[in-house]
Amino acid sequence: MTDRSKNLQTFLDDRSDREVANFTAVMEDLGQSIRKVLTDEEDPQLRLALDDQNEKAQRERDLGSLRDRLKQIPAELARETAHLRSRYANPQPRLFPLAVTFLVPYRAVAQLEKGTKR
Repeated sequence: MTDRSKNLQTFLDDRSDREVANFTAVMEDLGQSIRKVLTDEEDPQLRLALDDQNEKAQRERDLGSLRDRLKQIPAELARETAHLRSRYANPQPRLFPLAVTFLVPYRAVAQLEKGTKR
């Protein structure tokens, strides 16, 4: 049983590492995408002549939101990584029965048979 437990623990550790790596890759891609938008001078929206003050204000709000989101990524990455690792920490082994046997008294079976023959 201990070999099986060690194998399962190794499997769970590998799965935890994969999930953390996948999430980290997604968050790094998100960060790169946001940085590209923030630093891209050739952005078509920036080349438009935003004559309307509302459009300029909206563009600044959008860029501000992107900057805020970029600042939140490291904390979110740390929080989610800890959550993913805790999900796989300290697994509890469970044993499940292969079969279940019902013991029914003979009198109960006899009463049921009488009741159905009426």
